[in-house]
Amino acid sequence: MVENLSPLDRSAFPNQPAGAITYDEFLRRNPATGFLKVQASRAQGALPTPGVRISVIGQFNDARVLFFDGVTDEDGIIAGIRLPAPPRAASLQSRDPRPGAVYQVFANHPDFDPSYYEIEIFEGITAILPVALRLPEEVS
Repeated sequence: MVENLSPLDRSAFPNQPAGAITYDEFLRRNPATGFLKVQASRAQGALPTPGVRISVIGQFNDARVLFFDGVTDEDGIIAGIRLPAPPRAASLQSRDPRPGAVYQVFANHPDFDPSYYEIEIFEGITAILPVALRLPEEVS
């Protein structure tokens, strides 16, 4: 879904440059499907965190596309996020292997600092993204 992403507070995230290709070209290059599972937690992974808003976005030179927007369950998990990915054979070539599709993932919860990640997705594989939430006063 191509849309204005203004509901997401972008002030806490890095200014991302536009992608090198158009959205239509991205879809042409990524006809397969890969999956993403997000595990949100705090206290160095000891406490699952429900209610974390997860937004998965693609950045292209003609659009920013929201591929997924949802909230973690009582175990701090969102599983089965389907995302466009390149064919598996392209990433397995020994000469000039093609990378997976790269997505930006934003995690927001009212009690924690927002988080930003990038994740690479491949056909038929479930990538697992651990989201580590920090209280505003915690220092890394």
